[in-house]
Order: sequence, then structure tokens, then C-alpha cells
Amino acid sequence: MLDLQTRTRNGIVGRVRDRGRGRTQEPAAERSDTRKATRTTGHYVVCGSDSTAARITTELLAVNEAVTVIVPDADSDHAQEMAAMGATLVVAARPHEAALREAGVETAQAIALVAPDDLGNVHAALTAEELNKSIRLVVHIVNPRLAEFVENLVACEAMSAADMAAPEFVAAALGESEIQSMTVGGRKVVAGPAELLADPPLTGLARTSDGRTELLPNEHADLVLATGVRRRPRRVHPRLDDFLTDLRRVFDARLRLVALFLVAVIAVGSLLVHFWPRKQNQEIEWPDAIYIAVSTVTLTGFDDPRTSGATTWVKLFAVGVQLFGLVMVSLVTAAIVDAFVGASLARSLGVLRGRPRGHVVVCGLGTVGTRVAELLHDRGFNVVAVEVDPEKPGVRTARALRIPVLIGDVSQDAVLREARLHRCRALLAVTNDDVANLQAGLYARARNADARVVLRLFDHEFAGRVQDRKGMGFTTRSVSTLAAPAFADALLERRVDAVVPAGRRVIVVTEVTIRDGASVVGDLLGDLVEPQMVRFLAHRTLAGGWNWDPALTTPLRAGDRVAVVTSRAGLARVLLAARPARQPSASSAADQDDSLSSDIHAEA
Repeated sequence: MLDLQTRTRNGIVGRVRDRGRGRTQEPAAERSDTRKATRTTGHYVVCGSDSTAARITTELLAVNEAVTVIVPDADSDHAQEMAAMGATLVVAARPHEAALREAGVETAQAIALVAPDDLGNVHAALTAEELNKSIRLVVHIVNPRLAEFVENLVACEAMSAADMAAPEFVAAALGESEIQSMTVGGRKVVAGPAELLADPPLTGLARTSDGRTELLPNEHADLVLATGVRRRPRRVHPRLDDFLTDLRRVFDARLRLVALFLVAVIAVGSLLVHFWPRKQNQEIEWPDAIYIAVSTVTLTGFDDPRTSGATTWVKLFAVGVQLFGLVMVSLVTAAIVDAFVGASLARSLGVLRGRPRGHVVVCGLGTVGTRVAELLHDRGFNVVAVEVDPEKPGVRTARALRIPVLIGDVSQDAVLREARLHRCRALLAVTNDDVANLQAGLYARARNADARVVLRLFDHEFAGRVQDRKGMGFTTRSVSTLAAPAFADALLERRVDAVVPAGRRVIVVTEVTIRDGASVVGDLLGDLVEPQMVRFLAHRTLAGGWNWDPALTTPLRAGDRVAVVTSRAGLARVLLAARPARQPSASSAADQDDSLSSDIHAEA
């Protein structure tokens, strides 16, 4: 058996057993004093034991960084996985001060707090900041709204995995391969064709319409960087079949039965009025007879001299018809009012109305599903949501947006059938249950061969096999796979390059840090700009936040960070200018960064 070392908050050595190896490994303290030192000085701390924490740990270990992970249970699958990769485990129910000290936060370079507990993460961030004023804090906030404001409370980089992953789910569901989402300068932006993105764009990236590619043009760019995707015009007027469905809902079985009795009474009354006067040598035509009958039934009486001499049984029959008509009219009025009030409540509560087609079905209204539904709704798509728990906050959010919500288990065919899955354009199964997501996807594929099916699957190996299955057409996504690289980049302060193809050339969107001793320290921000090569987007000082509208006369200081869009040659020049004088030559830097950009482009 393989015994992997863990450290508790009291410093007691625990043991994690790997039942798959059949041998015992000596404790780390006996194997190497060097490893222990590297773990406690200049290392990285990760708090969490889910798939996101495991993938962040993998990213850090891949670049030979020492990692200490605070986990609540050393026997969990993810904890054992991280320990097997070489991370040191500190076992604590939550990352309180004692656990943070045991993990060596006082001498750590950075800490990532990625547990699914917003309050606990913020509390731990405040504690870590007290223990180490210079530590870099990366905090996962489940609630994307809170992420916008938590940075005012603690000097950290607040990130939401749902916010980062949701655009990728939406792009997969809509088949938007031309649009690329990214985060630069602390802001979520998209790059793509100008006709698909929201106006006004942040900047033009390229002009390719005239047969040649011009990078960073001053005007008439057809490839742009923008804050979002253009909204589809939302359908205001209902389709005919939706109108007929609503009409059938108003005139339901009760109302149709009452109306049938009312028509029958009017018909009998019309016959009586038309034929009875002939015995008294009077003639009442059919239109008059029907008019008198309807008036008698609906107005409880009709004064006509031709009926004043009627026999007693005719008058008694008329009284009965009047009373019966009064009841029938009351019932019709009540049914119509009930139907219209019910329809209004259905709209306000987000209940499915009509028979939608071309809509997007979102299964699961957790943090990811809610964000996906919001993005689709904001872009003008009709959305139908399915959620098993009516008390989830996502249900309230969806209903506030008047998104229809069906309460039920997504693994039940009847629920998916009610969501009109056979007429949808896409299905996103994003619950926390792999089995339910897969079952919903299989049902969708069996009922609607043309729909795009996007599944959230936690098991990475299983997800790959499902996506590679020929003939199914499934697209699988993992929130941890999409979000972990961004967390690792924030921890390492690693330069992130988003490569945007422009014809046979590429544009790089990136952030560059001005190092101490760089040649541009003391220069103006405008000095970095080079026509058709370098254009800046935003600027951040060492102690401040991102400014997307800085003056060109802003002086550059060591530690400042600049978000730019550049060509490959322009990127090499910016990197050379931002490095100390002892860094490699311009040609060497250009070769290295061209190679890096090529690698990123190939991966994209």
C-alpha cells in the first residue's frame, strides 16, 4: 500500500492509503529535508478538495511549483489524487488561522481559496492577508454578483468559475466557433466578426474584407473586440400555434361544457319563440326568435307585447330559462376570469406557455445553469429551464427574468417531453449529476437528431469517451477544466495570451507586467503604441485597479500591468521593453514569443 504524508492543523502526521499500489512509502520528513523546505517557503497554497482544486494543483505542479493543499478529508478521491501527484496535504475542516499557519501561509507566494463557500473563502482571505501582507490572494466566489464587490473588502482577485465556464457552454450550444471569449484587464470580452458582436466595439482587430489582412486598422474593421455578443431580436408577437394553444387554455373543458349548455338553452328557446306564436296567428321570424331567446337567457328577461299573452307553462319555462341563463353566464364569466388570471400568473411565475420551438433547454439551475440561462436570455434566445429543486436561488432568478421553469427530475422522460425537447435547437444538461446529464442527452438525441447537445460531465476520462462516440454528436464540458487554468494563471501571475486568427495572420490579446529596471519605466503609456502593431486596452497600477480609459500621458512604473492587442512582432517589442536590460535580445525574445503564440494558436 502507498502511504502518502498529510499534516493536520496540529502538525500530527497522518497517512493516506493508496490501495492500488501494494507498497508503503516512507514519510516525507524521512525521505528528504529539501522537499520539506520547498514546501514551506515560496510555495503555493490551495484550499479546497473538489475537481477545481485538483486541476489547479495539477497546473501548479506541472511547472514545478511546491503546493500545499488544505482539505477537509484526506481520504476523498481528489485529496488522494493531489497527494499522489506530490502535493502536501493539511487536513482541517475549514481554512481557519491554525490551518493556514500549518500550511505555511506566512511564507507562501500565493493562495487560492476555491471551496464552494463564499463566506468561508472571504474569511480565509482576510485571515491570510493578516498573516502575510504580501501574499497574492485568488478567491473563488460562487455568487458572480458578490465577485464584483468582494475586491473592495480584501485586496484579492475574485473569480467565479461559473462566470468563466458559462460562455463556453453557450458557445458550444449555439455552435459559435467564430466567437472567442476571454478575460483581459479584469474584464470579460469577446473577439469575433463585427456583425455578430455588440456595438460599439472596444477596438478593431483586423480588416480582411478587401482580400488582404490589415491588422489593427483605425476604422472599418470586420474583426473586433467587444464586451459581448449582439442580441437577437426577441420575438414579440406569438406564433399562430402559440396563440391557438393559449386560446385553448382559456377556453378549457369547463368553459366549453358551460358554453355548450348555454347554446343548447338558446337553441331550445329560439325554437319555442319561433313556433309557439303561430297558434295565435302571429309570425316571429328566426332572427327575431334568436334575438329574443338570447336576450332572455343573458339579460334575464325580454319585454315584448307578442309574448305577454303566453300561456302559463310558456311563462314558467321562460322563468326557468332566465334563471338557468343567469347561472350559465356567471359560470362563463368565472371561467374566463380564472383562465386569464391563471395565464397572467403563469407568465409572472415563469410557467411554460404555448408550444415553443427553436428554444434552448437548460437542465439544472445551479450556479452554472443559472448563468447559462441568463446569457442566453440576454442574447434574445427563448429558454426553457428544468430544475428538480423549487427552492434553488436559480429558480427565482429565472422566474424574475420570466424564463419558464419546469419543476421535475431531468432524468424523467415526461419532464423533458413537457419542455418540448423534440422541437428545441439545443439542450444543455448542466446539473451536478453525470448520470442525469447523460440520460437527458440520450433522450434528446433520440427525440431530436438536429439539436445540439452539451453535457456537463465531471469525470474527465468518461467525458472524453462520450464526446468521441461516433454518431451521437455530444459536446462535453467541465467547469473545472475551463476554470482551473485561469486560477493557475492568476496565482502564478502568468502572462495569458489569447490568439485570435485574422486571415493568415493572428492578433494576440494579452497582459504585460512592467518589470523593475525595464527601459519603459518612466516613459508614457502612449510610448507603447505602434500603428498596426501595438494598441493598448487598459492599464493597472501596482496598488490600483484596471483603468480602461487611461490618458496616453500616464507614466509607467515598475509593477504596472498593461493590457494590449498586438501582432506577434509587436508582442516581442512590448515584452522586450517591459523586461530589465539583462533580459535576452530582441531577436531572441521575438523567437521565443512567436513560438509561444504558435503553440497557443495550435492548441486553440
